[in-house]
Amino acid sequence: MNKKEQLDQAAWNLFWKHGFQKVSITEICQKAKLSRKTFYAYYKDKTTLILHLLEDWNETLMQSYRSIIENEQPFADKMQKLLALKYEMSGNFSMEFVADFFNPQAAAILEQFSKMTANSLETTKKFFIQAQNKGELNPNLQIDFLMWLIQKQLELFRSDEIMHLFPDAETLARQFSESLIYGILPHNNENR
Repeated sequence: MNKKEQLDQAAWNLFWKHGFQKVSITEICQKAKLSRKTFYAYYKDKTTLILHLLEDWNETLMQSYRSIIENEQPFADKMQKLLALKYEMSGNFSMEFVADFFNPQAAAILEQFSKMTANSLETTKKFFIQAQNKGELNPNLQIDFLMWLIQKQLELFRSDEIMHLFPDAETLARQFSESLIYGILPHNNENR
């Protein structure tokens, strides 16, 4: 692993656990066992590092996402795999990490996260439309309404009230996803 990769890995580990705001450049350098001078050789500041990491993370995530939805499996199987991916992803980070995405003091991060979310939602909408056209998704469901619901759920992540209801980001993601996909009726828990 080269020095830049050491910095990136150390930063991710700290950010996932403590969020962006609470972690300092000094802590990142200490965890990476590198100097601040090395940090500044690669990044102008902590925000630049965060934006770089988010871009890389989003690219990897979207590759995994596209590989699932472009597969020739039935829609229900794709949804199970997408949920597993979402839970795996959200299981890696703390509630502090999630809350920092919506911190008004971190405008550049919020803007980047908003762009990533918009891209993801557009891909999801196309996926749902294709599934509905194939008869694999409820034909009575209005896709724009479904996308509105998903967007509203994302907006709820900004609420301190909702954040305090759950011990971790994965549990929160599961509640949101299950309420949207399965509703309030009991369902088969296999493959979850």
